[in-house]
Amino acid sequence: MNDAVDISQSAREVFEQKGYITIPDALSGQQVASLCSAIDDLTAHDPGKIHNVADIFGKHDAFLELLDLPTVLPVITELLGTNIWVNHSHLNANPATDSKDVSEFDNGYGWHRDGGAIHKDLPWPPPLLSIKIGYYLTDLMQQGSGQTYFIRDSHNTGERTPHAQELPDSAFPMMCKAGTAVLFDRRLIHSIRSANYSGNKRRVIFVQYAFRWMAAVDPMNVEHLRKKCGPVRQQLLGMTTQVRTIDGAQGRSGLYYPGPGDVPLAHPGNTSRESRLRAIARRLLRILGR
Repeated sequence: MNDAVDISQSAREVFEQKGYITIPDALSGQQVASLCSAIDDLTAHDPGKIHNVADIFGKHDAFLELLDLPTVLPVITELLGTNIWVNHSHLNANPATDSKDVSEFDNGYGWHRDGGAIHKDLPWPPPLLSIKIGYYLTDLMQQGSGQTYFIRDSHNTGERTPHAQELPDSAFPMMCKAGTAVLFDRRLIHSIRSANYSGNKRRVIFVQYAFRWMAAVDPMNVEHLRKKCGPVRQQLLGMTTQVRTIDGAQGRSGLYYPGPGDVPLAHPGNTSRESRLRAIARRLLRILGR
């Protein structure tokens, strides 16, 4: 069985040992309902189909609160630091079927590690580099509800992914209640799906935090959100990168040499000051425009 984080241990200690952390009640009941409604809106054209939709933040405003969720973001910054952004997101909607196994799918459980080419280009063990969060919006405490399966300790072992239809003894389902956030090491082997014969649609949102110098996995169609977001959310959507001079060397990217304007998440005082200055500037522009 999966375990909630032990508050007597540091998040880093638990994460390094298990490869994941569960945060029960990371989302309120109202937040869960709002997010489920957003998923249903985006999949209403074919509600009986399995949906895996990427680059979600520009598709519905309800998702924006997940960027800097106060129950989760502090754990992410403890593990990765503050020079981070969200380079990938997707939602899953999996209607229930009558099948008790995954034989109806060509790629079965869809076992994989996140990161794609990272695992081909870098020797084992590659660095952590990114962390993915699963926000589970459906109660998954009963077997056969479409749980994500994880292979225990595979973030440390470097073992190969199982055959698509295989369910190893070391695999376990992430049993959790609606509103739970699961933070997991991208090196941990996990499934895309499992059988859902619960009678209920499984809804989950995945958000991946990575270092700002890592490329986007998604198209990142989010520029239209700039005015809706404060400095921290702008950072997490990749909107704050500046170019500066470092020790006389011109044209250095803030992705690699971050300053306060690049990483407002690390400078909350400056963030407040910048917000006040922008508010003053807007008032001045309105006055001058009269």
